[in-house]
Amino acid sequence: MNHRQKCVGRLFFLATLGWAAAMSAPILAADLVVTRYFSGLWDQPHQENQGIVLQIVDTDPVVKKAVGYWFTYGDDLESAWFIGIGQVEGDQVLLDMYTVSGIGFMEDAMPDVNNVAPAGSMVLSFRNCNHGTASYNIGDGAQDSGEFEIRKLAGLYNSRCSGGISDDTPSHARPLQLEVELVPARDGVSGKGKAKFWERVDRSDFHVSAEDIPDGDYDIRVCDASVGMLTVDAGHGESQFRSPEADSKLLLTFDPRGCPVAVHDGDGAVLSSGDETLAPKTNPGHGHGMTDLSAALDNTGVIDGAEGEADYSIKMNSTEFEVGISNVPEGLYAVDVAGAEKGEIEVGPSGKGNLRFSDPQKEGRLALDFDPRGLLIEVRSGVDVILEVFFPDE
Repeated sequence: MNHRQKCVGRLFFLATLGWAAAMSAPILAADLVVTRYFSGLWDQPHQENQGIVLQIVDTDPVVKKAVGYWFTYGDDLESAWFIGIGQVEGDQVLLDMYTVSGIGFMEDAMPDVNNVAPAGSMVLSFRNCNHGTASYNIGDGAQDSGEFEIRKLAGLYNSRCSGGISDDTPSHARPLQLEVELVPARDGVSGKGKAKFWERVDRSDFHVSAEDIPDGDYDIRVCDASVGMLTVDAGHGESQFRSPEADSKLLLTFDPRGCPVAVHDGDGAVLSSGDETLAPKTNPGHGHGMTDLSAALDNTGVIDGAEGEADYSIKMNSTEFEVGISNVPEGLYAVDVAGAEKGEIEVGPSGKGNLRFSDPQKEGRLALDFDPRGLLIEVRSGVDVILEVFFPDE
């Protein structure tokens, strides 16, 4: 371990002591959240040959930490640099700044020497994945504080920054579905609701729905923090969050896992999960009842005019599931359920096709060995999702 590594290690140890209280900090809802994809080289477009190397680092399972190297110049017009150690809070990175002195070029490691001294602070505030502002205070003089613009110059290889929580999903993550019921939270309130969370490697979704409560606008609260609005019309309302952001869906910048969920009006909670939080969904067995569910697939904009529908039914001792598409070019289209491919739809000159499943398996149908209720249904052309829907579960 070289001297710089030892210095950084000491700084992380000291910073961790000061951040202990932050581990129980409440959820933050912001226009974006700083993720690992903010790591990279940030240029100062209005200053000559100066900038910041930012790294969002994995040193704590609860608090997202950051290291920054600010490359600038000293009063002697020679190159100088500061090291910043800190943490992420929503759309900001808060850094304590340090300097290192008394080290010569290519000087041998000095295990017993600590040449690190506090220098001040810096706050990086981001407008989006490519632009932000750095505010600094590194001394007592007027010239030692100020702010400057920063612009992303280079990032991680093959990365796509969205500013949502899916940027931090591990590459080995398996598809996950969680939900929690929302029930009346006070006397005189009826109705019901549900909160659902889905996660896969490339995407995260959070939905909150409410039924049979008075029409109007309601505040959605997660861990008692306001995260968005739910509009109820004709007794029904639904709000959808997604990372990466999609049309008609808000960018998901907060992680609802481990949090109570509630819907508030001006008098307080109307529907609430109480002490319950999002938990794995348990689908009922196929059973012997009668069930008919259907949902139109949403066009993602890849193929104009593409349409589709998914149908699920339980009749006596038979269960069937079908996905049909139309107004698409000839070819093969994969059908994914919760991120796993279940089969392909072959489309001919008519522009239509379908894929059918049944349990017990019938002639001309694939075996239905999964339950699509409450899961994400996608139709792909190659790697592009052209149609999708979260299939209803009741």
